[in-house]
Amino acid sequence: MRSRLLALAVAFAGLAASRGVAQSLSTDAVDHGAALFAQHCAACHQLTTDSFGPPLGGITRLLSTEELLAWIGDPATVLAGEHNPRAQALLARYKAPMPPFSFLGDDGLRALVAYLAAETERLDLAPHVVDTTRPPVSSRSLIAPVVDSGIVIELEDFVQVPRLPDRPAYKGIALLRPDPRDEDDLIVSDLMGLLYRIRDGMTDVYFDLRPDFPDLHIHPGVGSGLSGFAFHPDFLRNGLLYTLHSEVWAGEEIVNPADVPAQVADDLYPQLAWVLTEWRAADPRAARFAGSHREVMRWGSATFGHGGQEIAFAPTTGPDDPDYGLLYLSEGDGGSINAKLPNNTGHPRSLMGTIMRIDPQGTNGPAGRYGIPPDNPFAGATDPTIRPGDRATGFRNAHRFSWDILPDGRKLMIAADIGESTVEEINLVEPGANYGWGVGRLEGSARIDITTDPTAIFPATAAETAPYRLPHGEYHHEDGTAVTGGYVYHGPIELLQGKYVFGDIVNGRIFYMNIGTDLEDHTVYELRIVRAGELTSVKALSSLNRAHLRVSYDPRHGELYVMTKDDGMIRRVTTAYYR
Repeated sequence: MRSRLLALAVAFAGLAASRGVAQSLSTDAVDHGAALFAQHCAACHQLTTDSFGPPLGGITRLLSTEELLAWIGDPATVLAGEHNPRAQALLARYKAPMPPFSFLGDDGLRALVAYLAAETERLDLAPHVVDTTRPPVSSRSLIAPVVDSGIVIELEDFVQVPRLPDRPAYKGIALLRPDPRDEDDLIVSDLMGLLYRIRDGMTDVYFDLRPDFPDLHIHPGVGSGLSGFAFHPDFLRNGLLYTLHSEVWAGEEIVNPADVPAQVADDLYPQLAWVLTEWRAADPRAARFAGSHREVMRWGSATFGHGGQEIAFAPTTGPDDPDYGLLYLSEGDGGSINAKLPNNTGHPRSLMGTIMRIDPQGTNGPAGRYGIPPDNPFAGATDPTIRPGDRATGFRNAHRFSWDILPDGRKLMIAADIGESTVEEINLVEPGANYGWGVGRLEGSARIDITTDPTAIFPATAAETAPYRLPHGEYHHEDGTAVTGGYVYHGPIELLQGKYVFGDIVNGRIFYMNIGTDLEDHTVYELRIVRAGELTSVKALSSLNRAHLRVSYDPRHGELYVMTKDDGMIRRVTTAYYR
C-alpha cells in the first residue's frame, strides 16, 4: 500500500536564504534519529532521491532547528499560518500534507533533525530545488468526480484488536477472512506478524509468526510485515495455510534477480524480499496453530515500497474448477517509478506490478517449489525472460482484489490499484491484460511523463491507451488519495446488493460501484456514514488524522466490515437507507 504522507516533506517549506542547524550532533542522538527515520519517515522519503515525497537531504541547511521542530511536530498549524510559496508548491505537487509527529516528543524530534543534519554534512547535500513559479497542472477535468449516492450506512462497533507494544499507527490490522474451522468465527491479520481469531466479540491469538521468522521486517514501509494470508479451500482436510511476509534482502536467492537493478540508489534502503510460506497444521481444528512450514517462493523488490500485497484463492465450485487450489498474489511496482526505472515494471518479463497465479502444490516452477498452471496466459511463452506465473500486469500497487460471480455465471476478478499522485483505480482483471502503469506510461486513463514529473497527468490519445485495459472506475485525488479494495455485497441489506463496496485508505470515505452483467456503469458513488442518526465519518469515529481504512466481507453471512489500523477497531455495517 502506498503512503500519501509527505512525512517530513513540508519541512522543506521555506526560507530564501540557507541556514545551518545549530545543535550538538551527539552520536547517540544521530543513531536514535537514524532509527526513527527508518521507522517513521523512510516509507515516503529518501535523502537524495525523489520518492513518495521529496528528498530530505540538505533541509538542515535551509531551516533552523526550531523551524524544523515546528514543521515535523504539527505541519497543519504551520501550513495554516504565514503563506509560504515553497510549502504550497510542494503541497500542490504531492497532494497531501504529512500527519503530526509530535508523539515522538521533543527528544525524538530533535534526534530526527540531528540525523538529517549529520547526513547532510557527511554527504554534503544541498536542499531539494523547488520551482515555486510553475503553476500546478490541473487534472480535475480528466477524472469524473465521485457522486453522492444519497445512501447512508450505519456502523456498529464489532470488536477491537489489541494494540501491540511499540506499534506505530501505520501498522496493525490489515486483512480479515472467514475462519474455515467455524462458520461464525473470523481471522484477522496484524502486519506485526500475528493472526487473531474473532469469536463471540473476543480476540485470541491464533498464530504468531514471529518466532519462526526472526527476520520479519516491520519498518520502514506502510505495507511491510505480514502482508497477507490465505487458507486453502480444503484446509480442514489438508491443513494448508499460506502467508506472505517481508524480510530485508541480504542477497539470498530470489526468483527475479533481474527485477532488482544494481543502479538503484544506495539510499533507497532497504531492498526487501517477499516470502510466500506454506504451513501445514498438525491439527487443523486446533484453537491455536501449530505445524510445519516450507518456503514456496521468494522474490525481490527494488525498494521497500509497493511490495507484496494480497494473497487469495479464487472462489471455486470444487476440485474440477480450473481455479481450484491456485493461489493469486499481487506485487506492486517495487518503487520502480520512484527509483526512475519505469521500464522495470508493467510487462510480463517482470514480477513488478503484477498479479500472479501459481499452483503452490506444483513443481514445474523455479526450484520445484511451486507450479505454473498450464492455462496461465504466459505459460506457453518461448521467450525465457517471460514470467509464466504472471496473470496480469501494469499495476502500480494492486492493493486488494476479490471476485464476484455474475448472474450469467462469469467469474469476475476486481482489483483496486493505488495510484501515484492523481488517480485511484478499480480494474476488472483479465488474463494476460496490461493495465498501463510502468512501460505504458498511464495512470488511470491519463498519461504521465515519468522522466519530467510523474506527479502530473495529461490527456492520453487513443493510440496511447489502445494496448492497455483502462480502469472500470477511477477517482481523482481531490476525492481520496489511496484506494483500498472491497467486495461485491450479496448480504441481507437490500440497498447494497450487487454493489462493489470499497474505500479510501487515507480519508476513510466509503465508495461503491454497481456491478451487473452489462458492466456499463463506470461511476464511483459515495456511501455516507451515520452513527446514532447523525452524519459522521470513519476518521471522526476513530479520532484519527489518517483513517488507515480497510474493507472486509464475510460471504457466509453477508456481513460487511470496516476496519481501521491505528485503533484496531472493526466495525460492522448494520443497515443502509436513503437520506
